[in-house]
Amino acid sequence: MNETYFLGANSKDGFSSLYSGFPANPEDFLHIIKGGPGTGKSGFMRKIGKAAEARGYDVQYVLCSGDPDSLDGVYIPALHSAWVDGTAPHVTEPAAFGADADYVNLGKFFRGPFSGEEQAEIARLNRSYKALYSRAYGYLAAAAGICRASLPDLFGPEEQAALVKRVEGLLDRSLGRAKPGGGRVSRRFLSAVSCQGEYRLDGEIQKLCKLIYQFDNGCGGAAYALEQAARGAAERGADAILCPNPLDPERLEAVLLPQSGMAFVDDSWELEDARHVRLDALIPNERQQALRTELRESAKLSGRVMALAYEKLREAKKLHDELEAFYKPHMDFPALTRFTDSEIKKLLNQKN
Repeated sequence: MNETYFLGANSKDGFSSLYSGFPANPEDFLHIIKGGPGTGKSGFMRKIGKAAEARGYDVQYVLCSGDPDSLDGVYIPALHSAWVDGTAPHVTEPAAFGADADYVNLGKFFRGPFSGEEQAEIARLNRSYKALYSRAYGYLAAAAGICRASLPDLFGPEEQAALVKRVEGLLDRSLGRAKPGGGRVSRRFLSAVSCQGEYRLDGEIQKLCKLIYQFDNGCGGAAYALEQAARGAAERGADAILCPNPLDPERLEAVLLPQSGMAFVDDSWELEDARHVRLDALIPNERQQALRTELRESAKLSGRVMALAYEKLREAKKLHDELEAFYKPHMDFPALTRFTDSEIKKLLNQKN
């Protein structure tokens, strides 16, 4: 089964990275790709992934959080081989060069030099590009602050106990009681704050899990419920995929238990046939009523601030495209294609 996800996020704290856990298995080997904009890093990885798919292998694709149309990584579990874009903002280096990782230098296909005029324009574009991201992160921090401020602590000890009991009951039905031995835990983002706006991989949840419980979050209980689901799954020895919220990575927005085909998500997802768990019903209606106007206004305000962040990310993408336009005419793409084909041949022949 092919999978698609993110390992980076544009968040309230800047760029949030999960790349340190990629790939996950000790026997895997990581190829770290270096090269400037427009040097073909994403295309190189996509060709490798498609060639492996054509040979019948499952492939995992890691999308770029800034531009989901681009790849930042690819992983072929059966071949214990992974590739990652090792340039900023997710700079990657080997833990033990040659033993667990090596470098793939696509910059060697660049045929320079740039003219003095080109050098000056590239420097200007780089400064402007980084400044736009800095502004976007400022808006994201403001939006996250509004979201946190608008959700008061309505779940006291009594409500929390009822919430835990409800989550435990759902886990018991599929996983049984707690047992010794913890399961394997991995982390990935399944949504992104990107140049395309809010980008969600709803289909990945439905692909891995057929039984989906969706927690109401009108009163702010979903994050706590998801933490309890993750804890309860670990106590039962279940493998789990924990999915942080990209805007606020300290909070989860989904917990996937692929072995049992079960998932828990918050109400930000649009998933058909999800079973809704009414956490808001744990809070007396009169306590909710006093907050509804504030919650509506906060949601509108947060939405306006997020729109500004998306605008800056779109502007940054436009500048990045302009940067790539300087590099592409200087690339020896026929040589890159020959190199890519040779790397694919070595990869797919290693099992023969």
